Amino acid sequence: MKKYFLFDLDGTLADTGPGITGCVQDTLRRLGWPDQTPQFLRRFVGPPLMESFQTFCNLDETAARRAIQLYRERYVAWGVYQSPLYPGIRDMLARLSQIVTLCVATSKREEGAVQILEMRGIANYFSVIVGDDSTRPTKSAVIQEALDRLGNPPAEQAAMVGDRSYDIEGARACGIQTIGACYGYAPPGELARAGADYLAASVEDLESICRMLAAD
Repeated sequence: MKKYFLFDLDGTLADTGPGITGCVQDTLRRLGWPDQTPQFLRRFVGPPLMESFQTFCNLDETAARRAIQLYRERYVAWGVYQSPLYPGIRDMLARLSQIVTLCVATSKREEGAVQILEMRGIANYFSVIVGDDSTRPTKSAVIQEALDRLGNPPAEQAAMVGDRSYDIEGARACGIQTIGACYGYAPPGELARAGADYLAASVEDLESICRMLAAD
């Protein structure tokens, strides 16, 4: 029986993609890059920023840190407000919070995550909100911190919900099951290849899977 559900934020609870991709485009312009394609920019939705700038842009650590600084300047001023919830998320959280403990585990900066959750009126549904504080560069580190704040419950009582392979792989590294949110930003097949235990095609499917796992 699952008692704890950890949710990714970007692409799982909120459609933050336009804000993220717009800020990446602005960052790269300021670094002298030409405008990039939507397909290229979409890859930045989900992974940690350091990994993204190093992997997708071939930046070294120093250059990637400068890119992150520029990105965050733009994100604080504009990007954070481009974060509508997916339809049905609010009602789903309201219902699930009555029967299980809900948490957020995101690679986004923790203060930014809290701001979005409060701005969208759903922060009160989460007992724990964990993001990157510059000491948690990987998704597994974020998930482990969330589990630590929960008192390290038995692994079989927890599950991670996310829309990218990073969520699935990070959760598996922490020994907990996973639900892939296929309505998010993963390319077709990514979540299955990453080994997601369950796949949700919609928010309605996600609630059904969570309820099933909570009742087992």
